[in-house]
Amino acid sequence: MSSPQADRAQSLTFVVLVLVVAWAAAPLADGLVLALSPLLVTVVMVAGSSRRSRSRDLRLGVRSAGWPWWWVALGSTAGVTSIAYLLLLGVGLVEPRAADQQTAVDLLVLIVTGMVLAFCEEIGWRGYLQPRVAGWAGRRGSYLVVGAVWVGWHLAYIARTDGYHADGNRLVVLTLFSLSVMAFAIVFGELRDRSGSVWPAVVAHMAHNVAFAWLGTSMLRTEHPVVVEEYLVGDTGLLVLVGTVLVALALLRHGGVGSHPERTPT
Repeated sequence: MSSPQADRAQSLTFVVLVLVVAWAAAPLADGLVLALSPLLVTVVMVAGSSRRSRSRDLRLGVRSAGWPWWWVALGSTAGVTSIAYLLLLGVGLVEPRAADQQTAVDLLVLIVTGMVLAFCEEIGWRGYLQPRVAGWAGRRGSYLVVGAVWVGWHLAYIARTDGYHADGNRLVVLTLFSLSVMAFAIVFGELRDRSGSVWPAVVAHMAHNVAFAWLGTSMLRTEHPVVVEEYLVGDTGLLVLVGTVLVALALLRHGGVGSHPERTPT
C-alpha cells in the first residue's frame, strides 16, 4: 500500500504538472492540448513510477465499469440540466426548435466526442489524483482539493482561449462557474468512490456536457442567450448549480450506503 507521504508527493507533482501544461499550452490547437493534459500527465506519472509501483498502486479505476452507478451519473447531470431547461420552457425564456435528422446526428457526435474528452479529464482527476489526495486528506477532503485544482485548470481555458464563458458579467460568471465545478467535484468524486470505478464519473461528465450543448443549441432557442446560457442553465448557470448542490448533499448524506472503498488496484 502507498504511504500518505508518497500519496502527497505524487499528488503535488501531478497538480503542478497539469496546471503548468494547462496554462502554458491553453492556446495551442484551439485548446486541445489543455483538454488532453490530465490524460497526458497521468501517463507521465504512471510511466515514471517503478514497475512494482505500477503493478500494485495504479488505482485508476478503469477495470471495473461500475454499471449500477451509470444511472445515477446520468440523472445527476443530464437530469438536472433537463429539469432546468424545462423550468425555463415553462416560464417562456426558451422555446423548442423543430427537430430533424441533423438533430440526431448532432447528439450522436456529441456523445462520442464527449465520452472521449470526458475520459481524458476524468482519468486524471478522479482516476489518478483523487485516490492519492484521499490518502492524506481523507475521502471528502479529496473532493475539495481535486475540485479546487479542477477550477484552476478550467480558468486557464477561460483566460487563455476565446469563446469559453466569454459572455456576461465576468465576476458573476466566474463565481457561478467555480461553485458549480466544486459541486460537480463532490458528485463525481462520490460516484468514483461508491462504484470503485472511474467510468461513472466519465459518464456523468459526458452527460452534463452533452445535455447543455445539445438541449441549448439543437433543441431549444432563446432571445436571451446570456441570461439562459451563462446565468441560469448552460454549463454552470444558477439552476445547474442549485441542482448539483442538492445532488451532492444527497450523496454526502447517504455516503455510507453502497460505498465501495477501493482496496485493490483497478
